[in-house]
Amino acid sequence: MTDSGVSAADRLTGPQILAMGDAAVAGLTIGISVYAAAILIAVGMGLTAARQGRRRRAIICAVIVGILTVAGVVIAVASSIV
Repeated sequence: MTDSGVSAADRLTGPQILAMGDAAVAGLTIGISVYAAAILIAVGMGLTAARQGRRRRAIICAVIVGILTVAGVVIAVASSIV
């Protein structure tokens, strides 16, 4: 043992990382990526619609972005409470 309380064998094996199963981590990563992509696609479609003068489509895209953003905040707050 050294002064820090870590034995030489522990230092050689490296840090042990406790994580969820690989499938759960992959699922969360894909979910977050799809969520972010949906927001970016809606923003891009809204900007394109606004440039082309398609007001109704631009408004619909803005509403979708707002709903996705609020839903993300609600889910983040709910997951931090539970």
